[in-house]
Amino acid sequence: MLSTRRITRLATTGLAGAAAITLLAACSGSGSSSTPGGGASPAAGASSATHAAVLAGGNCSSSATRLTFWAWVPGMSRAVTQFNATHPSVCVTLEDPGAGTGEYVPLNNALKAGTGAPDVAEVEFDLLPSYEIQHYLVNLVPYGANNYKSDFASWAWSQVSQGGAVYAMPSDFGPMGFYYDQATLAKYHITPPATWAQLAQDAAKLHSEDPRAYLIDFPANDPQWLMDMMAQAGAWPFRYSGGASLTINWTGPAQEKFASFWQPLINSHTVALITDLTAGELTDMDNGSIAAAIYSAWAPSYFAPDVKRSMGQWRASALPQWSAGASVGADWGGSTYPVFSESKHPAQAAQFSEWLTATGQSWNIVKTPPSSLFPTYLPTLQSSAFKALAYPISGGSQPNQVFSAGALSIPQTPWPPFMTQVLNQGATTFGGVMTGKETLAQAFAAFQQQEVSYAKSQGFNVST
Repeated sequence: MLSTRRITRLATTGLAGAAAITLLAACSGSGSSSTPGGGASPAAGASSATHAAVLAGGNCSSSATRLTFWAWVPGMSRAVTQFNATHPSVCVTLEDPGAGTGEYVPLNNALKAGTGAPDVAEVEFDLLPSYEIQHYLVNLVPYGANNYKSDFASWAWSQVSQGGAVYAMPSDFGPMGFYYDQATLAKYHITPPATWAQLAQDAAKLHSEDPRAYLIDFPANDPQWLMDMMAQAGAWPFRYSGGASLTINWTGPAQEKFASFWQPLINSHTVALITDLTAGELTDMDNGSIAAAIYSAWAPSYFAPDVKRSMGQWRASALPQWSAGASVGADWGGSTYPVFSESKHPAQAAQFSEWLTATGQSWNIVKTPPSSLFPTYLPTLQSSAFKALAYPISGGSQPNQVFSAGALSIPQTPWPPFMTQVLNQGATTFGGVMTGKETLAQAFAAFQQQEVSYAKSQGFNVST
């Protein structure tokens, strides 16, 4: 669903300008991962309308410790209400400033100003390092976060921890799979491909039979989708573990191999080139012009409102593999809940974040509509009840069986601490691949130069 993915076109437009700083210089500025301060009032620079939607938090004891929580997940007020009812000494007020820029712009402004940030907020996995490097996050280890490590998918825990610190609690994520219209595949006598080589053959077969139709879309101008695909191929382009040094590699052998696989499919027009999750792509999927997608576990709930013809026909199968018999997953999207250094009550804020992400009481709420979050929390992720959930778009099938299996084999993906810039620049740089003005390898080479230059301008020591 929209709330659980990297909301590229929503989250990046204008965000870089709102948070334009020299990242490493900010490391020595105000804010500390261990020193709380300030309050949790509406963010500096945010309009009153932005924070008018107070969705939960009433009927609390006057003596309760009060926390402010920002999140955009639909139906999150149900979980907040339950927490308040079962934790009378703490009172959480939920505010929904909106997804993407709706939250990130006022949050960045408030943190930079040193006043007005919430105690806890929803932050997507790939943006978390950008807040950690500026010392805006509280280390949750002193508040018991490591007690929950074994309760989470290893990939998710690696995304929120660095060294001996834990900077957020992981919530939902988006294991990827091959999501297809079974009626359309049956029309072309195609079964879900087990390998990428088979997918390439199937894509050529389908397009030769109907030049107006495609097996899948290849939205190269969505950098996060592209990077997640690269991760499964062993071609992840960044290495970063905190501090002032990182590695950027868009042009190594693994990256070149990835580009050389996809470029013939692009050249022969056997894959569609449409920006993902736009009306154009979703319409083509519904009418059979695009038979399948390399999609995330949240995709069924995101796609469903646009379905008119193909309701009930969509099925999930495992992500195709680069080597026959392998089982390597990938993730697209997901959120965390950090405690910010401004909080006057980090212990209570950590208690809320841990309850929200690491209890069955919370997950029994947020796994259901309208939230429909896909859990990183293993007791829910691996439960038969969760795997058995059915959705109208997928008929009587159980797509969570597939996505849950894929969730356990996702490679490490250390995000760079300037992911907003990566998304903004990448959308432009890889746009040429979509229009045929450059090859994927050429875009990789250009992006390598752009990212190295940007990282150095921000004070990083860069290896390539």
